Amino acid sequence: MTDREPKPKPKTPLSPYYPSDVPDVPGNGRTWVAILLAATLLLGAVYAFLSAFV
Repeated sequence: MTDREPKPKPKTPLSPYYPSDVPDVPGNGRTWVAILLAATLLLGAVYAFLSAFV
């Protein structure tokens, strides 16, 4: 399939992407779990620090 050919319409309006058209997110699952865990811990520390002074 070239850029000039029109893309086929999806079979249902609830699934606008074919598996090959789904955007790719870099990294794997472990990387994202580590990022979310670190963000949760940092936000928890910020919340604890702010709530100690309020």
